[in-house]
Amino acid sequence: MHQDQSDERTVVVIGEGPLAAAAASMLAAAAIRREGYSLLSRGPEQPTAGPGVTVAHRLARGARSLVIATASHPLHWAAVVDRADQVVVAAITADVDSAAAKLRALHGWGGPGAALAAGAVVVLSRADAGHPAPSEVTARFVGLARATLVVPHDPTPLADPLQQAALPQASRLAWDGVMQVVGEDEVPEDEMDTQPRIDVRDLFAGGPAGGGPAAGPGTAPAGTWAGPPSTWGAPAPTSSPRRGRWALLAAAVAVVVALGVTPFVLAGGVPWGDDSTTSTPGLSPVGPVHGWTSQTAWTSPPIASGDQAPTVLFAEGTAITTTGDPASPDITALRGSDGTEIWSSPVGAALTGPPQLITWKDEPAVIAATANDLLLWTDLDATGGAPTPQTWSFTEADLVLVAGSPVPLLANEDTLTALVLHDGDLRKRTLPSSGRPVAADEEGRVLSVGSAGHWWSSGDGGDVTTGTLLTPPAYGSLPGTVLGVGGTTLVVNWTRSNQTTHLVGYDVSDQMSVAWKMTVPGRVAQEDFSISPDGSWATAGTEAIDLASGKKSQLGQDWSTIRILDDRAWSRSSLATRKGASTEPLPTPVVDPDGVPVAVTGKGLGLIVASESGAPARIYALRPDPDA
Repeated sequence: MHQDQSDERTVVVIGEGPLAAAAASMLAAAAIRREGYSLLSRGPEQPTAGPGVTVAHRLARGARSLVIATASHPLHWAAVVDRADQVVVAAITADVDSAAAKLRALHGWGGPGAALAAGAVVVLSRADAGHPAPSEVTARFVGLARATLVVPHDPTPLADPLQQAALPQASRLAWDGVMQVVGEDEVPEDEMDTQPRIDVRDLFAGGPAGGGPAAGPGTAPAGTWAGPPSTWGAPAPTSSPRRGRWALLAAAVAVVVALGVTPFVLAGGVPWGDDSTTSTPGLSPVGPVHGWTSQTAWTSPPIASGDQAPTVLFAEGTAITTTGDPASPDITALRGSDGTEIWSSPVGAALTGPPQLITWKDEPAVIAATANDLLLWTDLDATGGAPTPQTWSFTEADLVLVAGSPVPLLANEDTLTALVLHDGDLRKRTLPSSGRPVAADEEGRVLSVGSAGHWWSSGDGGDVTTGTLLTPPAYGSLPGTVLGVGGTTLVVNWTRSNQTTHLVGYDVSDQMSVAWKMTVPGRVAQEDFSISPDGSWATAGTEAIDLASGKKSQLGQDWSTIRILDDRAWSRSSLATRKGASTEPLPTPVVDPDGVPVAVTGKGLGLIVASESGAPARIYALRPDPDA
């Protein structure tokens, strides 16, 4: 069935009644819009299609043809298997049982039929608010199809792929994504950019309602429109099609012809180069939180975490993690929009703790430490090659990075030794025996806090100040728990004899002066306190707190933070926006915390860290749910 040297590819759409025709038209429109195809003909061509399969649209791009057909009912599986190079199953979420049954039936054919089913793409839409959400049903197709994608439901779907003016942007973007997945075993995207392109913007602007584009000099007759001028008015191919992957030879011929007749654009990259940085779109191994689908836009390489929890940092649209061998990992930066590797920098030894995101010279930076080196990466979105980390070596044993410190700080509480990055070098400090280091300041001092509410400052030459009691929030307050550092604010929990709980923010950049104080309901333990990655806000029990100003907002009596980001936070049944400005209930409670994003990209992709059974953890970039 699938031959290598092919100049035509057939996509067969399977769906109930008008749904298949609408999906075929949407695919044709996306092929024209996204990949530079031109429409040769449309409408039933049963004699050329064979029984059980009807050609809906025939398109061309250079020497290549794309046929988009629909399977008639009842389904003639022999015709589908004989004709198709790719199967697309279109369904609404209320009919997932029927769609899954079709895929199982195709799997049952074995051989070419099973191969078609395994490579099938499922396209889901939610036709009615009473129907299941796509995120609730996408798992039904795990193991049955190659990918499951979600598109908005259009009450008046596109009938003519040349009339795209009224198509909502959300639909265009969603179907462009479908076409990308459907065509990914055809021509790589970088090779597509070397093909002759026809300016079809005038077609997208619309024309007379229900008709083709307005006629003008050089336009094709109504009903057909061919891309290159040499093909205008030419009849649609009638020879027996050959199926399979597009050959590189055909691509070369198309480019050579384009040199003579049409302007073209050469894009960077070798089309047959190794693409080992990301996996193809597929399904998430865990159920996503409301707002995202199980369908992934991209998947990262395995995260190298060793015995530590996998870490993903996100800044400036860039996801940063560890890859390769945990014994000698790489710090790798991936573009958040598509997962492309921006750079990868070898560490050279095992990390003693997870890398951290800090602000260095007013720009985001990443720090990490091995047993003998502190490394700092800046210019995180660099595109001219991997940035060379600044490296500082040390001989002190068992030093680990102190999390949350605004200035890079390494410490070993057993040996009472610390190293702070100051004036371009690591400066040694002596720690007090009764406190633990929490932060370093711009002056190179290390600040430590004890369980009895005292604090110390460690400076040059082994100098350690006498312990000073932190300023209490009110008379009779007793120190409780040191909750953490966000930005330059240390938060400490205090209580009074009447069981009132006070939270106090101390400025670590100003000798522990009081920045703010407040009362909160209930006791706030360390497990009840979560700080955003950028250190700007935190959740403390059922309150959201701006860490710079101390402004608080109520999150609700049942709030318990699952995850907090720079702009939002989740509880089991609620979502809060940045600094608790508003809280809204989730339509469905969070089932799996791993399905809650660790970051959200500018394009709305939700980045989660998850793993399949027995496999290493990866970043899965979940597509937003258009129906959410």
